Amino acid sequence: MIEITVDPKVLTALSAAFPTPPNAAQRALDKYVTTLRNLTMASLSRGQSTFEVKLNLLSLSLHDLANKGGQIGPKKVRVHAWLRDNNLALIQQVEVGSNLTGLVSQVKFTGLVTLDWHEPEAVNDSICVDGVDIDRALLKQNANRNAELFRTILYDYDDAVREGTVQMEFDTVDIDTVSLGNYIQWLRDESTQFSDEKRNHQFFQARIILAIAQHKNGKYPQRKQPSEFGRTYYRGTSVQNVHKQLRRAMLGHSWEYDIRSSVVAWKMGFAKDWVESYCPNLTVEHCFVNSLSYLEQKKTFLNHVRLRVFGKDCDHAEEFQLKLLKQAFTALSFGAQLAQASWQNRKGQWVTTAIAEILKIKEERERFIADADVRGFIAEQSELDDYLFDGVKAGYSKLLNCSCVQTASGQPSKAKVIAYLYQHGETKVMNVVRDAMAEFNKTVLGNIHDAIIIRERLTIDDRHEIEYRMREKTANPYWRLGTTELEPWAASQKEALKEEAAHRQRMKVFEVEAKKRLEILIEQSALRGL
Repeated sequence: MIEITVDPKVLTALSAAFPTPPNAAQRALDKYVTTLRNLTMASLSRGQSTFEVKLNLLSLSLHDLANKGGQIGPKKVRVHAWLRDNNLALIQQVEVGSNLTGLVSQVKFTGLVTLDWHEPEAVNDSICVDGVDIDRALLKQNANRNAELFRTILYDYDDAVREGTVQMEFDTVDIDTVSLGNYIQWLRDESTQFSDEKRNHQFFQARIILAIAQHKNGKYPQRKQPSEFGRTYYRGTSVQNVHKQLRRAMLGHSWEYDIRSSVVAWKMGFAKDWVESYCPNLTVEHCFVNSLSYLEQKKTFLNHVRLRVFGKDCDHAEEFQLKLLKQAFTALSFGAQLAQASWQNRKGQWVTTAIAEILKIKEERERFIADADVRGFIAEQSELDDYLFDGVKAGYSKLLNCSCVQTASGQPSKAKVIAYLYQHGETKVMNVVRDAMAEFNKTVLGNIHDAIIIRERLTIDDRHEIEYRMREKTANPYWRLGTTELEPWAASQKEALKEEAAHRQRMKVFEVEAKKRLEILIEQSALRGL
């Protein structure tokens, strides 16, 4: 739980300006600080960009802060405005937000504010640690912290319960709190694979999930946020936007089923129509050889590209090389361009291209761009993109008038149109999967766009049946499900070693004491014999 402590001189000045009624200044400042804390937690839950972390910035709505932060005095002066006008502002605006761009302001705390974090604590009736009973009042205090965090993050959940709209507004995830607690401990004491920025972000997300799950008896509600593009997202920290290792820790032992190469598989569902329209004397296998190789022989296809791009003497591990290539091909399937490493936007800012972000070494990136299989894959995907875009212009032109598929200048964006079509297609086929999971009585733990996580493993027959339904109901023969087993996060190895060492030490003490007792018994027996 984040706590914001404000320099006492702020309250002193506010009390002097608004002395009546008694405690009015304290109540007004408390309300403003609570609003600021809520917006801060929501911002950190969404995550900070590299730029924000480097400059210690947060993205939050100053409009919400000003309007929800309360008023004071007979003239109903906004506390936010009064603090600003009297050089007592708690935040400093660095980048101005805009309703036109949909961006919120970037701010930083002033020297009048101190931030502290209170760890989420387990909620039990009693607890005994090393033979010491913990005071019940302390347990109540810890439970109150978790409850306060729940009310802050999920302020409207109880209203939804009373109104009977919970299932419409929230998806609830079962959390393995033991596994998640182990992961938090690992992040804190042993993790070396993340940058400080990413580790701190995961820390914050994991703490939020654990505190709320402890308060809700292992349940973590996620507020739904439907998208115009067809997907269902969640506001704040959710099973969708956490790192895959944190997802594994929060869900415990489970099974993830995802659509293999989902974007390419979806586009290839239109390949037959493309061939009939443009090359009726040829076959899909002839016209889309690279895309089919990527779909049906992915490991072999990527290994051939890997050897040509990275070579035999590359310092990267083979697994890491393949990971980079998978990311690059996914970016290409979403329309990433093989342009220069960076480009300048309308504001004059330099933006790094998606491929350059993935393949950071210039020589490797150039070999990737020049590779014949890569070029062939791009050409085939481009043909399908053009075919789909032309189809929208001819038969669904109303879509082009929607702002969600337009550029900032108001022109239809082919990439956004393709993304719109894909995400609706993805939702349709995943609904087939979700319906089948319900029919087979599987416990769904998480929905992640093109993947679903369940507690129980599917039988081979059940998986084949679901794939058959996916293909039949969408007329797309290229859908296939991949399977990944997720294991709970084990207790810290460091703690296990520490406990083992402590156990050995206890055994040594026990052996010494036992030896002394034995010597005393032998001596006593000898004396009695005399």
